[in-house]
Amino acid sequence: MKLKKNDLIPIAAIAVFLVIIIILCAVRISQRNRAEEERYGAAEETVNTLTSERDEKQDEASGTEVGEDGTKEARWSEAPAQNETEAQEEARGTVSGSEAAKNRLPFGKQKEEQESTAQGVRTISGNDPMADADEVNKSNEDMLSEMSYYWEQNNLEAISDLAHLGWYMKMSASLADQDTFYYYGERNAQGQPEGTGIACYADNEYYYGEWVNGRREGVGRWIKFYIYYDDDKVSDRAYTVHMYLGEWAADLPNGDGQEHYDLDMSQAAKEDRYIQNVIGTFRDGMYDGEMYLTTLDWRNRQEEWNGLAEGGVWSPYGAATSRREVPVCQDVSNEDNYLWITVRSNKDRGISELMP
Repeated sequence: MKLKKNDLIPIAAIAVFLVIIIILCAVRISQRNRAEEERYGAAEETVNTLTSERDEKQDEASGTEVGEDGTKEARWSEAPAQNETEAQEEARGTVSGSEAAKNRLPFGKQKEEQESTAQGVRTISGNDPMADADEVNKSNEDMLSEMSYYWEQNNLEAISDLAHLGWYMKMSASLADQDTFYYYGERNAQGQPEGTGIACYADNEYYYGEWVNGRREGVGRWIKFYIYYDDDKVSDRAYTVHMYLGEWAADLPNGDGQEHYDLDMSQAAKEDRYIQNVIGTFRDGMYDGEMYLTTLDWRNRQEEWNGLAEGGVWSPYGAATSRREVPVCQDVSNEDNYLWITVRSNKDRGISELMP
């Protein structure tokens, strides 16, 4: 059976329509990918620019590094005692089927109170990770000098390997609190850290970057490695690394930067959602300005969100519900979908482990 010319007209029209739809979809996907790349690259581009300016200045000065073996350097600003916040009492990141079926805002890894218990040797998989630490004849200065080389190369994998060695863990464990640290790097005439240097803190935390008058100031990266012992029964083991890369002032994140978590989703709690990235501006360690977030849920599904914060308080997109929850971050791909948070916990939102 032969088709008449008139019969071909509707078929041709449908074909043209389908081609147009395919082209529009391709353009939309391309635009979305470009937007995502711009968001992820915004913080890194700012940091790279600031770092380049710093390097140009440092080229004019001598790069001599001076370190004092095993000396604990007290911070020149005393931080108040660390207390638990009310936010820690809230459940993190569940997708609720209750009233309005809301997405609960993830809290990220919170500061944990350290208990001084006489438990003896702490082990990982039955082994003491610090058992051979005393047999390694390395001073604190030797270790920080070694790690500093990999910081300069931006080799985070090598840095992680070193941080998990028994002698590095013992160096960090010898520090009682966050008000003291071991330092290796450049100093001013008064002996204070100034210029570029590396510091080791308690709880397997490190910082590498710029210093002014003994404080973290300029551009730098802070990183914390989570190490879970056999007797640790309460921690969420999905968290492996927490870091911040960006601008600093007064010993805290201040300016443009990016907070990031490395996550092991095989350890994720069922129905939980986890913060993966927060890109934007920070004030004294807290979110402050337009913020872009990515989250991972327990199924390893990534989602993107936009929000606005001021001094660690999220600006709501609407009124609170009867359960005193407010919508604070909007889904990038669905403007009718939000992350929700309780009114009482909408405070001090930021990098809790760095805030005093």
